[in-house]
Amino acid sequence: MLSAEHALAEADAMLALGRLEGGLAMAAPATLRLLALRLLRDMLITALRQEGHGFTDQRFHAWFAGVATLSDEPARTARPPRALCEAILTELTHSSWNALAQAATRFQAALLAPSDDTGNRLAAETAYQDAGAVIAAAHDLLSRLAPSSHPLAASAQLHAAAGDHVLFAPSERAVEPMAIWPDAVAGKRLTVERLALPCPRWALELLWGAQWRKSGLLSHALPFPGLIRLDVLRANTATDFAMLEESPAILATTLRDAAQTLSASLSEADRLAHRLAECQIGQRRSSRAPALLELLAGFGPLRSGQLEGLLGVSRLGLRTMLGTLDTAGLLTRTTLSGVHLYATDLSARGAYEAQDDLASSTFSTSALGEYDAAMAKIDALLTKSGVTADDSDREA
Repeated sequence: MLSAEHALAEADAMLALGRLEGGLAMAAPATLRLLALRLLRDMLITALRQEGHGFTDQRFHAWFAGVATLSDEPARTARPPRALCEAILTELTHSSWNALAQAATRFQAALLAPSDDTGNRLAAETAYQDAGAVIAAAHDLLSRLAPSSHPLAASAQLHAAAGDHVLFAPSERAVEPMAIWPDAVAGKRLTVERLALPCPRWALELLWGAQWRKSGLLSHALPFPGLIRLDVLRANTATDFAMLEESPAILATTLRDAAQTLSASLSEADRLAHRLAECQIGQRRSSRAPALLELLAGFGPLRSGQLEGLLGVSRLGLRTMLGTLDTAGLLTRTTLSGVHLYATDLSARGAYEAQDDLASSTFSTSALGEYDAAMAKIDALLTKSGVTADDSDREA
C-alpha cells in the first residue's frame, strides 16, 4: 500500500505530465519551433555537463560559435565536447518530431566549436564514434524494455535496466596501489584514487521522449533532460533497504520536476512566439527577419557566420537584416575576440511598433489603403519580372 507521501508524489507527477501533454497538443507551430530550438540547446548543455565539463551558458554559446574554448581546464574523464555535440545533433536529425529534426539538421553546420584534437582527424573521428556508440547502447537498452502505458512504471523499469547496464550504471572511485620507481624493489607503493567515470545518462534522456510517444503518452518525442537519478541507479545494488523503499517516491518527484521544467520551457516558447508576432516586422524590408529573431530567441546568441548558413542568406543580406533589427531595438550584441554574438531583446517596445502607431495617427484609412494597393501592384510587377521582394532587398 502506498504511503500518503508517495501517493501525493505520484499524483503530482501524473498531473505535471498531463499538463505538459495538454500544452503540447494545443501549441501553435511557431511555439513548437521555438521549443525545439530551446530543447536542442538544453540537451547539448545537459550532456556536456553530465560528462563533467564545467562552463556557463554564455561560455557555451561562445564555444559553439568558435570564439572560445568550452572550459578553462578541460575535464580529464569527459568525452570531447565537439564530438559529443556532433553525435547528439546527428541523432536528433532522425527524430520523429519534425521541428526538432529540422532544427538539428540546420544546426549541424552551425556548430563552429574548436576541434577537440587539432590536426588529429583520427582522434576526432574516434571520439565521434565513441559518442555514437553510447547513443546506440541507449537505443538497445530502451528496445529491451517491456511496453508500459504507466509513466512511473516505465520510469522505474528504465532506472532498473540502466542500473544493471555496464555502461549506464554509475561507476565508483577506484583505489589502486602503484609501484614507485626505484623504491618498487623495496616494496614501497603509492595508493592512487582514480576518479569515477561519468555516467552517460544523457543518452537515455535524449531518447526517452520517443519511448513515451510510442506509448501514446506524449504528442512529440521530446528529450527529457534530468529524468535519470543517479541515487536511484545506485539503489539497485545498495544494501540500504531504506533507500530502496524511497526510490519510487524519488522517481515520482523527479518525473514531476522534469515535466514541470519542460512545461516552463513550453510556456516561455509560447510567450516568445506571441512577442515576436507583436513586433510585426520584416514584411517587405526583409522577410527573413522574423526567422532570424526566432533562431536567436529559441537557441540563444549566434554569430553572423552561423546565421548566414541557418537562414541561407548572403553576408550583405544578413547585415541589412541585423541593422534593421538593431535600429528597432530588438537586438543586443556581445563582442568576443573581435566577433559579434547577437541575441534578442524583446523586453522593450520595438521601434517598428512605435512607427506603426505614428503611421496610424498621421495617415487616414483611405491613404493607407492606397499605399497597400500600390505595394501590391509593385509586388505583382516584381513577380512577373522574375524578381522577388527578397531579391530586391538583397540587391539593395
